[in-house]
Amino acid sequence: MTKRTSYIEGRCIRNRLTVCLLLLSAFLPVGRVHASNTTDSVYFHIELDTLGGLRAGQVLQLTYALVNSQFDTASYPVFNDSIEVLSGPKPHKRESCSIINGVKSNSYETGFYYLVQFKNSGEARIPAASVKVGSRTYVTPEQRVSVHPAVDMDAVKCDLKVEQLEGSYAQYCVTLTCNARPDQNPPLVSINGKTAKPSSNSYSKSNGKEKYVYRYYFTSNGYEVSCEELTFGGIPYPVKLRKSKMGNSDFLLECNIGEIISVEASSMRNIQRLTT
Repeated sequence: MTKRTSYIEGRCIRNRLTVCLLLLSAFLPVGRVHASNTTDSVYFHIELDTLGGLRAGQVLQLTYALVNSQFDTASYPVFNDSIEVLSGPKPHKRESCSIINGVKSNSYETGFYYLVQFKNSGEARIPAASVKVGSRTYVTPEQRVSVHPAVDMDAVKCDLKVEQLEGSYAQYCVTLTCNARPDQNPPLVSINGKTAKPSSNSYSKSNGKEKYVYRYYFTSNGYEVSCEELTFGGIPYPVKLRKSKMGNSDFLLECNIGEIISVEASSMRNIQRLTT
């Protein structure tokens, strides 16, 4: 009999607010930097995850995204010494759907992104970039952000636990809890050798203490769970492997919000991910 496992992956529900860079000077602790110089349906903007605030040494994805169009040529940003570019530019593509007052609308993005680190605390400059669509040029103006000091690794605490569920569509829930924002947000875990994104995540801050919680659901006759590339400021954080007796079945289940696809493990390569 072939070995079977079950696995559930959900679309990550990001706890982000969209804020204008003009408000960032007010030191809002969470949000996504979203800068653009146009209100057209086609516009070019900057995306930077600022959940929990920016910290020196933190690995972040900096995206230059053109909405509802494809560009012909691009003038890429020129970074100064305050930002270290770890990789990029790499192609960026994303599609989304929204329903407002019963009206459905679709949008898509093209562009490029970098993995970057801010070297020092203080004010940092995010350089401008531009793209050309036909005869029109779209520009993201230069922006400045506030960068907090690097995370103190001696103060970082993370806990990984696996709980068995009753009366649920999933048999187990993996919960990763950290008191600082991981570089890879959301972090990935390995469940029975398969990489999983969190089904849900949350962020809270009380009395100056932060809490990041990520949950992953799966079904299996046994499990082996570990974190993949859990780092803070580029420094690895070791988390103890969680393991129980493995069964002898092999069945994978991939779950997105509102829709479920189940396939045999041998067919996993043919899964088409559903987007909402």
